[in-house]
Order: sequence, then structure tokens, then C-alpha cells
Amino acid sequence: MPIRPTLLPTRSLLPASEVASSIVQPTSQTGLSILQVRGAKRDTFNPSHVVRKRRHGFLSRLRTRTGRMTLKRRRAKGRSTLSH
Repeated sequence: MPIRPTLLPTRSLLPASEVASSIVQPTSQTGLSILQVRGAKRDTFNPSHVVRKRRHGFLSRLRTRTGRMTLKRRRAKGRSTLSH
């Protein structure tokens, strides 16, 4: 018994000729048509100074423990800019 289930039936159910033909069946879809189904990429970056400062600003870094650790790391490394 296989550890993982397979998509093909076991050999005991089908003769060898049918198993071989089911493995190599041509599909109507090409690789390109499968990619086209997913849709086109969209531009999702919409910059905002307010949101940037809220998420990555100095005061927001000071308010959380991990933010203070980030500032400490950047000070130790000698960064001239600690945050936005």
C-alpha cells in the first residue's frame, strides 16, 4: 500500500495497457492557457505618508517591544536613519 494516495488507480484494477495510456494522455490546455486563467497582475502599491509613518515610524517603533528591539539593532549597527 502506498504511503501517499495517487491520482492513478492501482495496477490490480486496470490492465497494463490502460495504465500506460492514462499516464500519457494529451490535454486540451497548454501551459500558456493555464497561466492566463489566473488573471493579470495589478498595481497595488498606493503610497501614503500617513500610513507609512503609522506602520514604520519612530513613535510606532517605540510603542512596541519588538519595535524597540528593531531600533536597538539599527543603533548598534550604526544606521543613520533608524526609521521613517
